[in-house]
Amino acid sequence: MIKKLRKKLVVMFLSFTMLAFTIMELLMVGNTVARVQESEMIFVGNMCDSIIEQIKDGVGINDPNLLSYVTKFHGWVYISDGISEISSVESFVTSSDILIKQMKSGNMLLSTTVESNANIEMATRTIYLISETQNEKYCGVNDAFQASGTEYNLILIVPQSTPWEIIKSYCSWYPLVWLGMLLLMYFMSRILIGKAVEPVEATIKSQKRFIAAASHELKAPLSVIQANTETLCIDQATASQKKQKVVLDECGRMSTLIQSMLRLASSDTGSWKMSMKETDVDSLLIEAWEAFQESARKKNIRIELNIEEHYPKFVGDKEHIGTVLGILIDNAISYSMPDLSIEMGAEVQQKQIVFFVTDHGAGISNSEKEKVFERFYRADPSRNSKEHFGLGLCIAKEIVQLHQGTITLEDTPGGGCTFKVKLPINQ
Repeated sequence: MIKKLRKKLVVMFLSFTMLAFTIMELLMVGNTVARVQESEMIFVGNMCDSIIEQIKDGVGINDPNLLSYVTKFHGWVYISDGISEISSVESFVTSSDILIKQMKSGNMLLSTTVESNANIEMATRTIYLISETQNEKYCGVNDAFQASGTEYNLILIVPQSTPWEIIKSYCSWYPLVWLGMLLLMYFMSRILIGKAVEPVEATIKSQKRFIAAASHELKAPLSVIQANTETLCIDQATASQKKQKVVLDECGRMSTLIQSMLRLASSDTGSWKMSMKETDVDSLLIEAWEAFQESARKKNIRIELNIEEHYPKFVGDKEHIGTVLGILIDNAISYSMPDLSIEMGAEVQQKQIVFFVTDHGAGISNSEKEKVFERFYRADPSRNSKEHFGLGLCIAKEIVQLHQGTITLEDTPGGGCTFKVKLPINQ
C-alpha cells in the first residue's frame, strides 16, 4: 500500500513539475525564435545602411566589394543609379522577381520599421517580411536615396532563418537540460516523498501491530471465559464458584484492556480532552499512595512517600495525572521483588513540577528504554503474568504529552527504574 502510494506521489510530483518546466522551456524557445528573427531584420537594415554609406563615400556600384558582404550571408542585392545597375548572384529557391513583386504589391506577412544608423535623410527604414511558401521567409528592403546628386534605388533581400533552424542553432541543448531536470526531480521526489511518507508508514505499521496485539490479547480471555462457561453449563455442581471467579477475573481483564484501547483510540483521533484546572500536588501524591497501599502490602512491598513542605499549584487534569501516577506505581509493584521498597514523590525544578516513582527491581536495558512506551510492548515477553497488557506506559505518555510535559526513564542506582514526569508550572 505504501509502495503504491509512494509511486503515485512520485508520478504526480514529476508530472506537475515537468509540465511546468516544459511550458517554461517552450516559452523560452518561442522567445529565442522571436528575438533571433527580430535581430535578423535589424541586421538587414544595418546591411542596407552599410551599402548606402559606402556609396556616399564614393564607392561605385560596379565595385565587387560593395556586394561581397551581402553575398557572404546568402543575400541578394540590386542597385541602380538610373544609368547602370548591378545585382548579386541569386541563390534563393523562390525567384527574386516574385519576391520583389510581392514586396512592391504589399502582399507580405509583416512590415516593421526600424531605426536607421546611416547618416542619411531617413531616420527609419521599413523592413518587409515576405514569403512564397510556408517554409520560406525573407527579409526585404526597397529604398531610394541620393548620393552626390545621383538618385539610387536599392533592393535587398536576405533569407530569414526558420524557427527549426533557430532552435537547432540556439536551443539544441534544451533537451539535455530537460532530461537533467527530469532526473533531478525524480531523485528529489523520491527523497522528499520518502521523508513525507515515513510518518504515515510508521503509523500504519503501528496500527497493524496494535490490531494484531489487541486481537491476541482479547482472544485469550475470551477463550478462558468460553471454556469455563461451557464447564458451568455441563456441571454446575463441580467447582462452580472457582469457575465463576475465573470468568469474573477474565471479564475484568477484558474490561481493563478495552478501556485502555478506547483511551488510545481517543488519543489517536484527537478527541481525548483534558479538564485543565489548578491542581494540588500534595493531594495527588497522597491519593495515589493510599490507593496502592493494599496492593503493595500483599507483596510485602513498602511505598515511601516523599513530600516537600510547599508545592506551587499547576494547571492540569487531576484525574488523568492521578492515572499516570497509578500506572507508574502499579508497574513498580508488579516488577519489584518482595521485601523491597518503592519511593514516590515530587520536586520543583526550573518552573517544572517533577513527579517520580522509583523501584529497585531488575531494571530495564538501554535498548528497551524507548520501547517500553510502545503499545503492547513488554520488557520481558516471556512473563506469564496477566497483570499488564503493555498499554499502561503508552497511555501515561499520551496523557503527559497532552499536558505539554515529558516522561522519562532512568536507571535507579543499585538497580531498578525511576520514572519521572515533568509538567510545566504556570506561574
